[in-house]
Amino acid sequence: MKITVILFSFALLFILYGCDNQETELVLTAERSQPQVITGEKKENVTDGVKPLRHIKPRDTIEILVRADGAPGMYLGDDGELHGFYVELEKMVMKKMGQAYHLRSYDDVGPVAQGLKAGVYHIAIAAPDLPEYRSFLNLSAPYEVLHYVTFVQNVNEDIQGDTREEILRSLHGKKVGVQTRGHIYQALRNIREIELVEYPTTTKALADLDRGALDAVPDVKRIGEHYTMLNGWGIKAVGAPIINQNITTAFSKTLDNSLIERYNTALQELISDGRFEALRESHFGAN
Repeated sequence: MKITVILFSFALLFILYGCDNQETELVLTAERSQPQVITGEKKENVTDGVKPLRHIKPRDTIEILVRADGAPGMYLGDDGELHGFYVELEKMVMKKMGQAYHLRSYDDVGPVAQGLKAGVYHIAIAAPDLPEYRSFLNLSAPYEVLHYVTFVQNVNEDIQGDTREEILRSLHGKKVGVQTRGHIYQALRNIREIELVEYPTTTKALADLDRGALDAVPDVKRIGEHYTMLNGWGIKAVGAPIINQNITTAFSKTLDNSLIERYNTALQELISDGRFEALRESHFGAN
């Protein structure tokens, strides 16, 4: 397989937290997503009254989590549909498996862990291979490597470096936006000289970087540049990559191994027969 540097970062964050008096949940149907406002003292726990599936048969509908603001690799479009390389790849894998599925978007990873741990959600796409995640998730075979660079404001000349070590030293004493408990957080959390500021997704951190609330945000170059162009942000990527990360697909550990085994077999067939690379090139062009 040809290892490529492609989009996004879907770094899973997995935390549990309560809900306020009112919140908006994005509910996907087969045709279109619509916002559903849920009111009351507290939103019902996602696992209440739900018996998770253990052995997944092809006719069982599996719930697949897709990040809504991870363009161009995966995103929720204005048409209410999910798009991008990862989404199309997942559809191809599911078709190869003969598996029924439902794609569910999210733009705040807070509730994700609870659903995956309980087996209410079954798969999360574009997950980094981290020891912390392997403690409560099963991960597919890796299928690409993402390289994360550092975004700063256009006027910033202090943060730079031709090596990872130089970039990290230039971040000492700086406020750096990361996804809560995600892989960038895991990579930087032991560097006490760097102040980490946690966000639901790195895209939200990039917006705060543009407003001057942060000094830097590490992210995949393609995703940062996409949203910079889309929103007219005054930010840029600088220096050498600070993280090189294997990307996989994550599975709830409540499931037996048959689902991930079938998934890996289908994925490898798509890689071997060239369809994986053809799909990648259709989205990002040849290297």
